[in-house]
Amino acid sequence: MENKVYFLDEDKDIKLAEKLCTLCSSGLDLPKNAFVLKRGGTAFSDGKFDAVAVELGFEDKAQVGEKVITYSVGQSNADICALNFQKREVSRSLELLCGSFMGRVNIPLKSEYTEVSVLYCAAGLFAAGIEMRDVLRLINEKIS
Repeated sequence: MENKVYFLDEDKDIKLAEKLCTLCSSGLDLPKNAFVLKRGGTAFSDGKFDAVAVELGFEDKAQVGEKVITYSVGQSNADICALNFQKREVSRSLELLCGSFMGRVNIPLKSEYTEVSVLYCAAGLFAAGIEMRDVLRLINEKIS
């Protein structure tokens, strides 16, 4: 199956998000093609995406005709918001808020994934048509 969530940047967090997103979407039939754009990141030109995920405040980076999904750290008016970062003895965690749904992602301390890479991955999977409850379940399964 071909990948349907695209990340085009050399940033470490974007690369980790791409890796995690590939793990999470393995075996899934994603309903949409989605693109995740990092703030100030590389723009895309072919416009063959059903949805684009951008940082809140950078919606103008998306091309006309695509559904725009916004993500943010701490700003709850985004479609997906990362909140309540915590560090524990064996893990780091954050909560992702999407509409009326909120769930926690636990990242083992030994994991290479960062809170930001988890946010990018979640935004990409959500933009590709996966319900946030399932996005969180998939991420938690793959990084634990």
